[in-house]
Amino acid sequence: MTDRTPKEPAASGAPDSRAFFWFLCLSVVVLCVLVVLLVRQNRSLRAQLEEKKRVEASTATSSLAIGEVVEPLELLGSDGRSEPLVFAPGRPATLVLFVARECGYCERTVPIWSRVLRDCRDTLSGAKGPGVRIAGIVADALEQGELAPIDPEIPTYRVKEGSRTWLARVNATPSAVLISPQGKVENMWIGEMSPAQAEEMRGAILTAAAR
Repeated sequence: MTDRTPKEPAASGAPDSRAFFWFLCLSVVVLCVLVVLLVRQNRSLRAQLEEKKRVEASTATSSLAIGEVVEPLELLGSDGRSEPLVFAPGRPATLVLFVARECGYCERTVPIWSRVLRDCRDTLSGAKGPGVRIAGIVADALEQGELAPIDPEIPTYRVKEGSRTWLARVNATPSAVLISPQGKVENMWIGEMSPAQAEEMRGAILTAAAR
């Protein structure tokens, strides 16, 4: 006799559905926590960046400007002896040539400076006035040992505590700064020198020497 009793239906996927539900809930919770953490971290980073900008703005120094009067410098020669660079009426104008070691722009500009100085040599030596003093200054920190010259045409010095002087406001090397006998910045040439700038420097040196 055939059994006509209805068979039980196959087990449903209810357990798997519940596991997926709890997995989904857990994933949502973890995601929410991560979002909260990321938002907090983002706010913290923004606050740190704003604080850094504020500090930099409060401590930034302005660039050296034409027309500004600068203070004297204490130069240190290759023998370590101190030599003052002072400004006063009746003294020569000063051309400060500011370089750094291991500076590719300086390596390309120094020969241009040297050619300008050679071209001006006769006029400088025969100037009726006090003439123009040349001072090559190495920006690097003081080191032990002999100071290598920037170039045979350029008397080379270091500056004692240069970071506390107006040199710290010359924002690039190489730089050339022409200073009047009274200490007033008359002209500046910042960065690698072009032929047009070289001609301008030559004219400025000759004009200063002829006063």
